[in-house]
Amino acid sequence: MRRNSRGKRRLDQMLAVAGAAIAAGALAGVKFVDGWWQFLVICLLTVGAGLGAYSGRAFQKQAGGLPPQVLISHPHGDEPWALWLAWRLRRSGYLTSTRSWATSEHHVPPLPDVAPDHELIIVSRVLDDANHQSGQSRVARSRGKSALALVTAHRNPSLTRWAGCEVLTLAGRAADDAAATVDARLHQAGAVPLPTYTAPQAVGDEPRYPALGPLISNFDRRGASHFTARRKELTLLREVLGTVNISGDGRTCAIHGLSGIGKTRLAMEYARRYEDLFDVIWRVEAAHAPTARASLLDLAHRLHARGQHADTTTQRDDRDPEQTLQQLLSHELPRTRALLIYDGAEDDSAIRQLLPDAGDGGQVLITSVNPVWQRSAPHHRIALEAFTTEEAVAFLSEASGIDDNDGLERIVGQLGRLPLALEPAAASLRDEPDIDAYLRALELRSQLTPSARPEASHSGAPAWLLCFKQAEEKDNATGLLLRLCAFLAPQGIPGYFFEADGDRTDLLPERLRAELARPGRDRRIKETARNSSLLTGEAKLVMHTQVQAVIREEMSLTDQTKNAKAAVCLVNGWFPEDPDLEGTWPQCVELLPHARVVLDHCRELGVVDTNTSTLLQSVGEYFRVQSDRAEAERLLTEALEQREGLMGRRNSLVADTLVSLSQLKLLSAELLEARTFAEEALAIRVEIADDRDPRTLESRMQLGRVLRELGDFEGASEAATQALLRLRRLHEPNPVKIADGLCNLGIVRWRQGRLTESVRLHREALQFLEQAPGGGEPARRNRTAFVHQSLGLALLDSHDLDGAESHLRTALDVLERAGYAAWHPVVLSSSVHLGETLRQRAAKLRGNRDRRSAARERSVPGERAAEGLLAEAKHIFDDVLSAPHMNGDRDHPDRACALVRYSHLLHDLGNSEAAMTEVTNAIGIYTGKYGSQHPYVAEARYRRALIHKGSGGPPQRWVGDLTTAREIYGRVHPADHPLIQQIDEALRDAP
Repeated sequence: MRRNSRGKRRLDQMLAVAGAAIAAGALAGVKFVDGWWQFLVICLLTVGAGLGAYSGRAFQKQAGGLPPQVLISHPHGDEPWALWLAWRLRRSGYLTSTRSWATSEHHVPPLPDVAPDHELIIVSRVLDDANHQSGQSRVARSRGKSALALVTAHRNPSLTRWAGCEVLTLAGRAADDAAATVDARLHQAGAVPLPTYTAPQAVGDEPRYPALGPLISNFDRRGASHFTARRKELTLLREVLGTVNISGDGRTCAIHGLSGIGKTRLAMEYARRYEDLFDVIWRVEAAHAPTARASLLDLAHRLHARGQHADTTTQRDDRDPEQTLQQLLSHELPRTRALLIYDGAEDDSAIRQLLPDAGDGGQVLITSVNPVWQRSAPHHRIALEAFTTEEAVAFLSEASGIDDNDGLERIVGQLGRLPLALEPAAASLRDEPDIDAYLRALELRSQLTPSARPEASHSGAPAWLLCFKQAEEKDNATGLLLRLCAFLAPQGIPGYFFEADGDRTDLLPERLRAELARPGRDRRIKETARNSSLLTGEAKLVMHTQVQAVIREEMSLTDQTKNAKAAVCLVNGWFPEDPDLEGTWPQCVELLPHARVVLDHCRELGVVDTNTSTLLQSVGEYFRVQSDRAEAERLLTEALEQREGLMGRRNSLVADTLVSLSQLKLLSAELLEARTFAEEALAIRVEIADDRDPRTLESRMQLGRVLRELGDFEGASEAATQALLRLRRLHEPNPVKIADGLCNLGIVRWRQGRLTESVRLHREALQFLEQAPGGGEPARRNRTAFVHQSLGLALLDSHDLDGAESHLRTALDVLERAGYAAWHPVVLSSSVHLGETLRQRAAKLRGNRDRRSAARERSVPGERAAEGLLAEAKHIFDDVLSAPHMNGDRDHPDRACALVRYSHLLHDLGNSEAAMTEVTNAIGIYTGKYGSQHPYVAEARYRRALIHKGSGGPPQRWVGDLTTAREIYGRVHPADHPLIQQIDEALRDAP
């Protein structure tokens, strides 16, 4: 705090004026009093002169001293407004400080210990929702003009309690306008800032202006409802989570209660009311774990895309979904002011692994019918109960505009006290405010409502059906819309499905499409549906799952089948055809819940057609790309069964699914199954299509990749050669595909030991990629880096260590410039091979692979260079093996590849015991995945033999490994293969 308050400064000024007046009188010879009192006057003259000298600083304070001090008081949780105001005022030349207060303890901020020059009090939704008695705890009038209340809520609160200070509304203002308004009011209050004054706190970027709302969100802000119920729960929720930013504890709250009690509505209203406090608001469809995971990945991609615009040095290409998800949950969300709503979660174990780590900036809401959330939300759980009769009557009265409490109580007795059941009643009463007529219609509908299913026996079912029939009678097209929505996911139904000027109105049923073609009909149809209270939202429509169930149950089996087919046609038509492209992922995530729901309805009704099989294929492909292998296999297998049943085994679409399953099995290192799928897909393609058809060539290349991993290098060579030959002969050759074919064949030649040819093929592939347009595309960047990596491996085995290091570093540079994360599999693979290259360079500098003899012969400069290379290699391997990709699946072949090379490095560093442990682990991984006779096992055994031999182990142990490796290689390679020659050379040293 500053040393002088404003009151003390004014006292100094009064004393200075008095001193100056006395001094002037004495100098003029004025005799103030007689006798010794005159001496006292002269003393006062001296004191006045001193005070004048001192108080001169008070007059000149604003010109040469410290700027005015402004204290910003704000409720807990409103830090974004306080930080933004403080930054703006500091930039204008004020000294600022902030303090928060608990609204549960004080309705207005208590007086500060030391009075500032000016105080700004933020009046937000927090205080509005607290709904305190306006006559209590008013702002003290003693604050006077030094206090200014800034209203940030979109709805003006009661201002009685702020009678002691001036009130200024910032809601709805642009950032510059809001800042200029506050600055002007401070000037009116006598503040004179010092623009030349620069406080250390003013350094840094401007905080986000809170009134702009969240930077990233997936909830429909336009769909905000006039939420009149649950005010007490809203206040409790805000008090519970509002202290999170202060304590950093208890950032998760679970809202549980019966279906239809208003859990999702409460959570979404909380998000709408306090959206200015968050940078990110994201709703996660948590009823299905794969869909929830996909939604979080979509959030990660949007965060990264925004980071790309803000800072190109932080760009990434998130093609490793598992690591992207872990980075989001462990690092990004804990440091972000984010509100995550996990909607419809089933139980604690289903989403626990998908919750972000604890942090100071974010909040998490979970909605569920399950009350057991002790692990995920150990501190805060809110149990929503049904309305009391009084609350239900008040809700109906406010929503319908009817004051007849007795009549409304009769409706409540008929429908129950759940909000979901009362909303359609309010909608009907708004349209026709006759309670008796409504009760008669309700009774008639109750007698007609079927009760075969639990949903239909819900007490609100008659009200929902009555409202549905009334809406259908008003507008038949509204009934068609509601019937179709009953077969989609309850939340987030895209409004563009039903837009007349949309690209795919052909996907809608014929009658609904014809109605939407009329001018303005799409808007009126959706408005009628919303007025019925059965459908809410604007850009994203919402229909409660129980309402959907009742509407479906009202239909005949024929109508259910017809609407299920229409829904799956609609979702399939909008679902992206190529989920391998990153640009399609947001729309995939948006449509995943609807795909899951419509497919479930089709399974229940026995609907199988080209739309269901194609949607299964597309969704399965998306999950394959996102590395959710279990979900991908389930969906692709079902797609294969449906396509075989519809079209027979020898069909192009069946071949597509077989290729997808082969790719999936190759990722999982299930090579025999991958080979079976690839061979059958190729056989179908060759039979029904030209051998130069692009899909046939893709099937052939896929088979070649599988054969290469199986160690069948002759078969892989034949497949790769034939594919490349046909790619070159296409009428319009694709340079990118040709580069793929060249690289694929180059890898086979490298594995065959034909290193010179491998190097040539990879260099030619690089030339094609450089000449092809669109080099900035993520897929192209990935290809270029992969070719550099493969070329580096061929050069490494050719003993061109400088060339190998150059291309491996180029691969890493390309990936870094493209924004690939450090734990991306392609980055990790290039890093492993770079570490091996550095190790071999160090061994070459030492002049001998035997560490002990090299220690006697090496030169000091060479030894220092070798030590530096080994240290760099060690750092690389430590980073690789600590990556989540390597630790998440400890039996994956990628980890075994890193361990084989790392073990040799450990041996060169003198830690032979650890080296033996790691290479033995690698052999176990390879044997478990590929069997004991795979070339990868031979490579690991060969490395273990070298480590045994170099550390002076017994010959029978390393000779056994060399012999086994020689036998394995001899089955797949000719005798002149470089690896076999190296083993034969090592065996010559055997006793």
